[in-house]
Amino acid sequence: MEDLLNRLLKYYNLTYEDYLKIKDDNIDYSFLSFLLSNKDFLKTKEVIKETIKNNEKIIIYGDYDCDGIMATSIIYNLIKKEDNYKCGFYIPFREKDGYGITKENIDMFLSLNYRLFILVDNGITLKDNIEYIISKGAKVIVIDHHEIIKEKESFPTSLIHWEKIEEINENISAGGLAFLFSYVYLNGKLDEYLLSLGAISIISDLMPLSSFFNHKIVKLALKAINKNKFNEICLLINKYQDINEEDISLYLVPKVNSVGRIIKDNSLFNVVRYFLIDKAKNINLYLNYINSVNDNRKELLADFENIEIKIDDSLPYLLLILNIEEGISGLLANRFLEKVNKPTFILIKTKNNTYKGSVRSKFGFNIVSFLKDNSDIFIAFGGHEFAGGFELKLEKLDILKERLLNYSLKHSFIKEEKKYVEFKLNEINKNSYDLMSYFAPFGKDFPKPLLKINDISTLSLKFSKDTTHIITRISFDSSLIYFNYPSEMLNKNRINLFGYLAINKFNGHISYQFKAIDYENSLESREN
Repeated sequence: MEDLLNRLLKYYNLTYEDYLKIKDDNIDYSFLSFLLSNKDFLKTKEVIKETIKNNEKIIIYGDYDCDGIMATSIIYNLIKKEDNYKCGFYIPFREKDGYGITKENIDMFLSLNYRLFILVDNGITLKDNIEYIISKGAKVIVIDHHEIIKEKESFPTSLIHWEKIEEINENISAGGLAFLFSYVYLNGKLDEYLLSLGAISIISDLMPLSSFFNHKIVKLALKAINKNKFNEICLLINKYQDINEEDISLYLVPKVNSVGRIIKDNSLFNVVRYFLIDKAKNINLYLNYINSVNDNRKELLADFENIEIKIDDSLPYLLLILNIEEGISGLLANRFLEKVNKPTFILIKTKNNTYKGSVRSKFGFNIVSFLKDNSDIFIAFGGHEFAGGFELKLEKLDILKERLLNYSLKHSFIKEEKKYVEFKLNEINKNSYDLMSYFAPFGKDFPKPLLKINDISTLSLKFSKDTTHIITRISFDSSLIYFNYPSEMLNKNRINLFGYLAINKFNGHISYQFKAIDYENSLESREN
């Protein structure tokens, strides 16, 4: 068997030179220097500076998900810190405002004498509304990463979008773009707090980490977080050291998202205030608020999961119309997707006599392609390959079902081949763990390496006292773990195990564990 490094390089389709770039731990931000001459970034900076110089009011208009919250916070903190200028900010209400800036809110902010609208995580498809703002003599900046739909493309006063940046060849979140802009606004200086917020948004919006650009931003941000121990981040995770991308994804992001999903009053803005540099002594107040909202979100989901729902197994898709809070529709769509394993549409009837839908999918059924192909029936829509949303008139429901049936039959899920790295029991050690850590952070298109250990005798396995878990000591500082293993597995003589390598710290002792998540019969067992 090849050495582990070569196996990992093949797994990620990387060269040794690529590996050296990823492994490099030097804090070097020179890879961002190309931004300093980017015309769109410089124009955006000029528009903001001119507005401040003229003492005109600025409103930052964001979005209610974690990416939108981070992007709003970055731009507010940037302008406040650099120019001591206090912007206004607004996070739309999911049910009342929907996605993007509305005509009603435009008129409200114009009446309050705001002269510059900075739209973050929205705006690229709001052609009519942006033209309306400009027609009123105000200026518009758009910092957005959503797909550009030519017939709806907006042309603001200035625009920052990843597709307009030649040096970037993959999607980067709105918060990531906001951080990049901060680098230009600060004349090539880097604010590690803004970097950290930008990386959180990249993680939260599942941006690809397969290129060196996003990967390096997240890697540098994790170093900054662990060095500076920013309270805003550590308190939400409830951890002050060894913070990694999984901690952010599992603990911080759901809490931030829960506020936009559930809250319907102005306390919604507390989630942005929590991340602002001028919040002074109120951090614990806002922290308790976010945690309580997240607890409420968990209760709403738990209550709904006890309700039985009839599902038509004959259809190649799942479409449910439910009487639930709009904010949890996406979470439920995710859960039903895993349950039924087909494109899942969760619809909610609104007070405006429309349906709002959340869609979740897997490889084979591209949500954005479906929504774009059927744009004539939607009031509004947006999203990514595997997650999206839309608004639909009630009378268009039957048309949606008909088109969804036809599309689903032609675009069924494609089972992705399990990709893994061959691994050996004696490789469960510090050297292997450290080597894999050089490839981190992991995320979309760059997953943590799935490992496969072949030909293990089930007779050699040891169990917990209640026999529900496999806990087999390999050496003094290594073990094989399989929590809640399937009991039928023990009917096999020899098996192959799939899992991940992890570090365990307990009472000052450090050990390394192969944590199994799945199994298959070994080749020898199949032949017998």
